[in-house]
Amino acid sequence: MSAKDSTEMSRENIKAAREAKKLAKQKAKGKKGDVSTPTNVPDKENKDCAQKTTTDNTTQNTKIVKQNEATAKRSESVDEVDKAVPKAEKIKSSTSIIAKVDSVVKKQGDKTTPVTDMTVKDIAEESAKSKAELKAERRAKQEAQRAAKQAAAEKVAGKEKKKDEVDKKEEKVAKSKPVEKPKAKTMSAQKMNWFGRNPLVEHNREEALKNIALNSNMHPSIVKLGVQLATHVVTGANAKCVALLDALKKVIRDYSLPARTEFGRGLEAQLSRCAEYLWALRPPAAAQLTALSHLRRYLTQLPADVHEFDAKKKLQEEIDRYIREQIDMAGEAISIAVRQKISDGDSILTYGCSSLIERILCDAHAAGADFTAVVAGSRSAPAREMLRRLLARGVCTVYVDVASLGSYMRQVSKVVLGCESLLANGAVLARAGSLGVALAARARNVPVLVACETHKFSDRVHTDTIACAECGDPDDLIDKTDENSPLKDWKSNPNLNVFNLMYDVTPSSLVTAVVTELAILPCTSAPVVLRYKMSEYGI
Repeated sequence: MSAKDSTEMSRENIKAAREAKKLAKQKAKGKKGDVSTPTNVPDKENKDCAQKTTTDNTTQNTKIVKQNEATAKRSESVDEVDKAVPKAEKIKSSTSIIAKVDSVVKKQGDKTTPVTDMTVKDIAEESAKSKAELKAERRAKQEAQRAAKQAAAEKVAGKEKKKDEVDKKEEKVAKSKPVEKPKAKTMSAQKMNWFGRNPLVEHNREEALKNIALNSNMHPSIVKLGVQLATHVVTGANAKCVALLDALKKVIRDYSLPARTEFGRGLEAQLSRCAEYLWALRPPAAAQLTALSHLRRYLTQLPADVHEFDAKKKLQEEIDRYIREQIDMAGEAISIAVRQKISDGDSILTYGCSSLIERILCDAHAAGADFTAVVAGSRSAPAREMLRRLLARGVCTVYVDVASLGSYMRQVSKVVLGCESLLANGAVLARAGSLGVALAARARNVPVLVACETHKFSDRVHTDTIACAECGDPDDLIDKTDENSPLKDWKSNPNLNVFNLMYDVTPSSLVTAVVTELAILPCTSAPVVLRYKMSEYGI
């Protein structure tokens, strides 16, 4: 006999005892009802009324009487059972069952779960307890169990933390090594490069020349142009643009179409490789980007079934047309517009060297205008080159150093400047020093005209000079004839750094007007010109 069977038998005995008590209570209630209810024994006085009632009432009364008799018989049977089985015998039977269960458990040992001994007093106490007390005991047990679990978890967590701390200490001890002495830095490493993180800063000329791949599949004309750009042999926006278009013209002429490829896609990939190579050697000018984008757009408009020979011919003709219209004819129109603004006896000041300004002054001199050209510059090569060209054409020229420009500006009637590009916000990107010239002219209320072709207009915006900084060769700032100059051995001096900016940004507020081949416009009209060029030329 198992523990489960014993517990079920004890429960059945308790249930039987409870049912017997309920039946006894029902029997007592039934006897009181027989005495009190007047319907069971009809009085003599009501005999006349009973005879007058209908047959339906008599049938109902008979049913009620039968039900009362049945309940009376049941109560008598329950009394007999209670008499036959007294309460003491019931308790003895339950205790005997519990004793048998304990004996079975002792025989089986660890195979069965232990059963707690329950005496008669324990059973009586449990029956006497209320439901609220039982719930309170259960809650107390649950809270005790939870507290024990939390204490165990805290102990485990504390042990884990101690282990982690020990492991970290061991790792630190393992990683700790004898401190090595710092290596002595070279002189070049100690130099501070203020603009080393600027992506627009030009690479060093020596490093750029080392990256030239002479044995690659690059066209020789592109390699030659890259060397010329890196060494600043080709300078000026128009000169760089014409050189790029001439090199691309040779690339298109010698291009051989690979098998199973379209002409447009193959040539587009070749042009992309050439541009990537050139831009790595020197940052592109706005005129170069405009010309290359125009050529690519024209290439995409070619029909897919065009012959290779015809496509090459059309592209070469388009390059020639672009140079003729956007550079030559535009320069001629600008020269005519500026010539109309020059009067006899004027003193026209320019800064640096610009092919467009050279053309304007030479054409005005050839047309018979009586004026004096003032070239402002420093010891740099561009100003000297401009002076040499004007003197070769017979133009009356005066050379002025930039340092003394403030005092000489009172003798100047107009300032005409060239530029690298005109930005979308109206600012002028020109050779470094143009901003100082414009400030000096504004101080004397001298008008400042900027000559710029529309293919130099850029959709970029620069708020300062550092954002578009392009560095030249630092040796250009050093006077090599002076042996006592502190800049002579600047590379070996870790505390000295030479910075040669090539361009600066002049705000639109300092510029009177911009002379283009379309018209003489304010600087703020740059976005309008850009939209016009996009619609007409697709630039």
